[in-house]
Amino acid sequence: MKTIDIQTREHLLNTLAEAAELEHNLMCLYLYAVFTLKESEAEGLSRHEMEAVGRWRRSILDVCVQEMSHLALVSNLTTAVGGTAHFFRSDFPMKPGYFPAEFVMELAPFDLDTIQHFIFLERPQDLAIEDDANSKEKEDYRRGAPRGRLMTHVGDYKTVSQLYQAVEDGIHFLKDRIGEAALFCGPASLQLGPADVQLEGLELITDGDSAVRALHAIVEQGEGGQGQEGSHFAAFCHIKDEYMTLLEANPHFQPARPCARNPVMRRPAEDDERVWVNAQPAALVLDLANALYGLMLRFLVQIYSMESRSADQKKILLNAAFTLMHALSATARYLCRLPADPKRPGVNAGMSFALNRHFTPFEVGNEKMLLSERLTEVMAGMEAIMKEPGTDSLRPVLQSLEAIRVSLQKLPAVQ
Repeated sequence: MKTIDIQTREHLLNTLAEAAELEHNLMCLYLYAVFTLKESEAEGLSRHEMEAVGRWRRSILDVCVQEMSHLALVSNLTTAVGGTAHFFRSDFPMKPGYFPAEFVMELAPFDLDTIQHFIFLERPQDLAIEDDANSKEKEDYRRGAPRGRLMTHVGDYKTVSQLYQAVEDGIHFLKDRIGEAALFCGPASLQLGPADVQLEGLELITDGDSAVRALHAIVEQGEGGQGQEGSHFAAFCHIKDEYMTLLEANPHFQPARPCARNPVMRRPAEDDERVWVNAQPAALVLDLANALYGLMLRFLVQIYSMESRSADQKKILLNAAFTLMHALSATARYLCRLPADPKRPGVNAGMSFALNRHFTPFEVGNEKMLLSERLTEVMAGMEAIMKEPGTDSLRPVLQSLEAIRVSLQKLPAVQ
């Protein structure tokens, strides 16, 4: 019996919004683990161990790039069926019920438990894989989705592939019920395609066939794939195997810094396991990292906000987004070296991927002014941080922001 039965456009759009948040969240989990990895032999690793850590970093970053492609495909499909791209997501850690119980979404430093959790999240649906110890202890529940309701709920799924199978079934149902032209009513010019950015599997979605190809590409690259080489599942399994081998040779092997699990910017309202990053300069750097992350997403949101945007305009926005991704990476890695809280000795800070609540697209007539305004604010905050001792490694970040500022001047004001 189906646990998700999509029979309306509203339910399809709601499910695609959850799929977008899922892909987005997975990317954040993987990036956080990468940011915590040690970067030199001076941090207590042998040359052989450092080479392995370097391979793991590249492998997980490759997975993150594919997650970006998945998010873009979900966004393309959403706009193709009449919706708008969805880049917002809730704060970590996710509260029970926001996703199915199998999808524990918490930021954790790189270790064996973290890798096992990644393997579990990416597992093929026909394999019995155990979750890590931390996640297995979380509350078990089921999300009901009564049929025939006007207010739709995605419902339950155990693997990512089950979610996308429900989307595919819903597309076939709606195509048969209302017709392909009516279902795929959104303009293709709102989407990102291979002519705009080179991401594996990315294509424009204009009909049922291209929608199904996109969904299959996501699954085959790892989310519920059959464990084939090149999948996310296989990549994480290889990392775990090599990790275990290195631990056997050196029981004291620690590839990552002692970063916080679930760092947050503000004092938690509840007494839980979140770590309030309040030590200086970590609190200021965390604020900057989240601002860079939010600004990066702003540029991506704007790409999906205007029909028939010129290729040159898309290029300006995309280049700014990718430049901000690199700036974010440098800032987040630096943050992982800093103490998080004077009351938690030995615990380093980490990025929380927090977003401001207002995250709808800027009105296109004002986007150049508003993007420039926000960029100027972020640069001013960065210049203040650069006055702190030991922050010289962040100077290239400030230079990259200046390059974006210059490129934005070429973005025409839309009337």
